[in-house]
Amino acid sequence: MKTFSALLLAALLIPAVAQGSETEWMGDARQWSVGFVDEKPSYCRLVWNDELGKTAEFRQSLDSVMWLVSKDGWDIPKGTATKVTLVGYSGTKAVPAEFFDSKTLRILPASDKTAVAQIKKILKNSFIGTPDMELDFAGNEGSWVVPLSRLQQMYTTYVNCLNRLVPANQISPVSDKTQPF
Repeated sequence: MKTFSALLLAALLIPAVAQGSETEWMGDARQWSVGFVDEKPSYCRLVWNDELGKTAEFRQSLDSVMWLVSKDGWDIPKGTATKVTLVGYSGTKAVPAEFFDSKTLRILPASDKTAVAQIKKILKNSFIGTPDMELDFAGNEGSWVVPLSRLQQMYTTYVNCLNRLVPANQISPVSDKTQPF
């Protein structure tokens, strides 16, 4: 049954979020999946899929990170801006969110460079064990609970994906081959 569920997830649900890119799925566990997208620039996808039409996705390339939330039933007008309240281990914070596509919002926890650092911090803390995060939307969408506490077992797969982003002649900052000297 677990294999069937994973195949159904990979074959039916996740490609709908891929925005036309081909994703090479590297692993999945407990509604989370890690995938590599080989386009310019290449990036890694860390996707939570509740299997009922809701997804939260983190996309990370060498120089950027993006946080997206999607729902099958949404019909978001182009140019829409709204707020999403994040309730989690570090308290409660209302952050801007903007149109990404008709079913997807991009969450922006801060301005450009600060947002990248904050999203990376959320991921880092999730991999070492953090409580789940609640997302409260400004509209009439009900609250979501994104199970960040389930991410720990995806750490190695995600690091392997990130290492694929680094050119062959460079050492990845998350590699075992780094040295303190």
